[in-house]
Amino acid sequence: MKGKNSKLMKVSVTQTMMLWAAVLALTVLRLVVATSGSFTESEAFLSVCATHPAGGYIEGSAGVPLLIALFKLLGGSGLFYLRCLGPLAALILSWCIWWIGRRIAPHRPAVALWSVLGFNLLPSVNLASLVMDGAAVTATMILLAIVAGWSAAAQTSKNSTGLAPWALFGVTLAAGTQFWQMIGLLLPVAIVFLSVNLGVMALPWRGITLSMFLLILGWIPSLVWNASHDWIQFSSVAHGFDFIQIGTWTLSLGLIVTASAVAIPLFVRLAYVGRIWRVGVILLGSVASVVSGLILLAPQYLPLGLPLELPSPIGVSGLSELSVEVLSLRKERSDSKGEFPFLIASTPGLAALLESRISVEYPERPGSPSLFVVESPSLNSSYALWPSYPDAVAAALKDNLYTEEKLISPFLGRNALYITMESKEELPQTITGAFNAVALLKEVPISVNGKQRMIRIYQCEGYRTLSL
Repeated sequence: MKGKNSKLMKVSVTQTMMLWAAVLALTVLRLVVATSGSFTESEAFLSVCATHPAGGYIEGSAGVPLLIALFKLLGGSGLFYLRCLGPLAALILSWCIWWIGRRIAPHRPAVALWSVLGFNLLPSVNLASLVMDGAAVTATMILLAIVAGWSAAAQTSKNSTGLAPWALFGVTLAAGTQFWQMIGLLLPVAIVFLSVNLGVMALPWRGITLSMFLLILGWIPSLVWNASHDWIQFSSVAHGFDFIQIGTWTLSLGLIVTASAVAIPLFVRLAYVGRIWRVGVILLGSVASVVSGLILLAPQYLPLGLPLELPSPIGVSGLSELSVEVLSLRKERSDSKGEFPFLIASTPGLAALLESRISVEYPERPGSPSLFVVESPSLNSSYALWPSYPDAVAAALKDNLYTEEKLISPFLGRNALYITMESKEELPQTITGAFNAVALLKEVPISVNGKQRMIRIYQCEGYRTLSL
């Protein structure tokens, strides 16, 4: 019997080593694919947010921008360093899945192994690991909190009175709130679980209190920021940093990866219950493998574009030529007072992509980005919170007939260059109605996820603000 157990242990160890060798090889492949592309709009926007540190943003929590800001301080602001985060996060997620799988089926080590393999073959996981939009990092923080909470609950069930597991749980919750604010719900889940299994009287209140205290500390920056911005994160129309769009649904890729990570071990465990479940899991795994192969080996063939918006490691190229054209036209188009046009982009993503290549300072609006985003009546981007050209901050000229207007925009009467993909007929009223004249200057091609797109540069003369 001992010989048989020893043989089974050797087989298990061999399978485990083979699995992690495959996961490491897949991580290397992800690194190669991820670092061979260009910045996406989401990544560029996160990089711009990182230059405006805050307790939160309209698009979501501050964790990912702060993480990018830390990388910049350490000298790792380039695409290569940022794109390494996704594959490394997926590696940590794989360990979390293995840990959960071992707890779900302690007498079936194969459940943990197949769970890790199945998780790594999911299209959502591979999409999240190839770009740095925060999805993989957010999912990792949530899974680490689940593992820490599970471990704390398990230690309590074994009559352990130590505070260390609960302190670790509290730290992961506090850190996790910087990426997903609702992560604090894991604490009441742990309390309910222990209440059902041990009874309310046996709850480790010291450990729970410590975890709650650390969680509240983690919440403070976000709560303070939201309180000073009318709780905008809970009523905003802005998409999240890691959003994907499937038809009319706008979803968080980070939460999809998290849900997949929790569900995969359960599905694999069901595969051992009966043949029907086993066949279903194998079929789903086969389809997922084919899609993931396309994502990793031929991302240029992904059907990206409305109604399907997914992150692609290919990103946006041709921006160097576009930025040269913009700066050249800006230099050539000074007005009668010798002032150069200010720059407006049609979307936050386009403004952020050009921000790293165009450096323009506006003395009229200190601290403003180099490219403004076209004014909008809705707060659909964090650009709306940063200094912009429509802001009335300059003293108005005194007029005896009209005395109510105390402040005006310092860009009143100035010219601008509007950078967009829109044709003349598609221009928004916030451009055509805010300038005396608008004319097309030049068209410059760029490549978006391997497909050519035309960027149009318009000259907008005489900014007059929108009429009420």
